[in-house]
Amino acid sequence: MNKIKESKRKFPFFILNFGKNGKFYRFLTILFVVFALFLCYVKFLVTPLVEETCNANIKVNSTKCINYAITEAMNQNITYDDLINIVTDSSGQISMIQANSVQINILSKMINRVTLAQLSNFAKTKIQIPIGAFTGISAFSGVGPTVDIDIFPYGDVHCKFKSEFLSAGINQTIHKIYLNVETNIRVVLPVKTINVENQGEVLLCESLIIGKIPDVYLQSGNLTEMLNLIPS
Repeated sequence: MNKIKESKRKFPFFILNFGKNGKFYRFLTILFVVFALFLCYVKFLVTPLVEETCNANIKVNSTKCINYAITEAMNQNITYDDLINIVTDSSGQISMIQANSVQINILSKMINRVTLAQLSNFAKTKIQIPIGAFTGISAFSGVGPTVDIDIFPYGDVHCKFKSEFLSAGINQTIHKIYLNVETNIRVVLPVKTINVENQGEVLLCESLIIGKIPDVYLQSGNLTEMLNLIPS
């Protein structure tokens, strides 16, 4: 009876009774609990702050890559007539607005190539994150020396040409062509993989069109749609 009571008094010492190797197993249990708490701390406090810092850094650099590609496109001295051909009938009315698919594809491929090349150069750099970000406390996110983190970006680049018609008076329409570059970058960080989307847009060219434009063209949002439109 005394032995039973004695064992009951010992049992709550660490919830579980591990027998002869109790100290060793208790040490392993404590170590496991501490490790689990550390993982929770990293996942729910540190990782979101580090991810936010990396997102901001990657967006800044991807914007530079996009702007560089757009600048290269603007340096090609692309004019409205290079992209658009307006066909009129015998009475001088607009019968068709044709997009130059060959020139559009050439320009699109060039922009994709330049953007990807710039992103590859960006991949050779390191993201610098203040050591305060690893505390998981927002107030300390910009405090302390920086830690260099290697990144391995890979993703997609999409180039779109947007079309916009604006009324400028009776039978006068301004046709604007915008160049839009979108990037979707997947970055492998030491803690997780993140997706960062970014885009840049610029007015590539514009022209004043004299004459009534068929409504079917006014409803098109980009040049790809315009290639397949035939006014009735």
